[in-house]
Amino acid sequence: MISVQNLPQLLNGNRLYLLPIFFIFGFYLKIDAKELSASNTLASTNTISAKDSFLQKPEIFDLQKPEIILPTVTATAKKEVYNIAVILPLILDQIPLGMYEDDSTKQLTAESKNALAFYTGCQMAKEAFSSSQLNANIYFIDDESDSLSLTQIFQQKPFPNVDYIVGPLGFKNLKNLADEAKKRKIPLISPDANSMFIKDNPYYFNATPSLKQQYSFILENAKAKFPDKQIEVIYDGMDSTAESIRILKDISTKSYAYNPISYSSLRSSDNISKALEKEDSTSNRVILIYSSKENYIKAVIGKLKGIKNPLTIYTSSTLKNTKAVSELKSPHTILTVSPYNSGNLNNIAFLNKFDEKAKRKPEDMVAMGHDLLLHLFNILEKGQALADNTYSYSSDFNNAQVRFEFKPVLNKSGNIDYYDNSILYLYKLNNGSFTVITP
Repeated sequence: MISVQNLPQLLNGNRLYLLPIFFIFGFYLKIDAKELSASNTLASTNTISAKDSFLQKPEIFDLQKPEIILPTVTATAKKEVYNIAVILPLILDQIPLGMYEDDSTKQLTAESKNALAFYTGCQMAKEAFSSSQLNANIYFIDDESDSLSLTQIFQQKPFPNVDYIVGPLGFKNLKNLADEAKKRKIPLISPDANSMFIKDNPYYFNATPSLKQQYSFILENAKAKFPDKQIEVIYDGMDSTAESIRILKDISTKSYAYNPISYSSLRSSDNISKALEKEDSTSNRVILIYSSKENYIKAVIGKLKGIKNPLTIYTSSTLKNTKAVSELKSPHTILTVSPYNSGNLNNIAFLNKFDEKAKRKPEDMVAMGHDLLLHLFNILEKGQALADNTYSYSSDFNNAQVRFEFKPVLNKSGNIDYYDNSILYLYKLNNGSFTVITP
């Protein structure tokens, strides 16, 4: 048996790249002869340095793996072997072959950085999961963030024998991949890019909750904490590229019957504090900024400083991810949401383990890769489906930051448009940074 400890050598040559890194437990490798020779295959011994370069010489190891014949099973039966395709924008051909220390100035694109962070999290999930029951092959495939490459992927190994697809990380190939997964009836889990506009696709799963789920979570929280307060919604009704306010109105009236809610369409250039000024300048008020645009959210928060009332301001997860959050020196309470729980006790061990590997703090995508793969391994071992939430978090017991409870989002006809992760956490801005509020 072979266990791969770190990142494989980045390959050059063909347009598409298949990195069949993991694993049958204990961890076999499936290798395509056109991609790698049967022996003397290279794998790097280190993760990315602070400059996102590969600095260590590759280590040579031999690959020996018997061919596995997949059993014939029904759609509901627990399989002997699962095949999981992880499709990421690795864009490997941007990195030249050779001695990696000679390439120390080579910088990766943002897409590649996220993809390699997610890959590292998957690798840590392999190391954290111990099972003598589950057999799974994990194939890492480079779609190069290109629609043509994505189309070609489905004509190559390991397709059509794939049970689950994980990916993509960005929005560029999301709709095409979701359509292909539906056509092939393969569950697709999108780790980071999430859509509330996928229609009639019960094979599509958002690992990061969509804006619909985020605003549902915010409204429930506001209703519980401020049952007698009016929620004042601020949005830019003149921005044709913004999310339709009808979505929020539909959530609030049909799902929660939450009243009263007032709606104010205001541009970021408007005198927002004057527009929202009230005679009563002492009572607490609840504000929801309905937008996923960072610049709009920050501009509105800045202009709300002029309001004398104590404000509790809710925003989407967009604000949690901004790098300039320390600039928001607001006198008001600012709350946002995120699927990442940095206060989870398991996160301490996870951070320490990653620090041993990379000598730095992990990106969110490392935690997502780790937790999503652990979740998938656990439900497969138990013979459950992604939509089964009967495990009561037991499948996510060892997760570092993210947990998953996939709930169907229904359309007006009662059909499933997609599944949304419903687990979110509330964060509060304190001294220039967000900290999670323990439920």
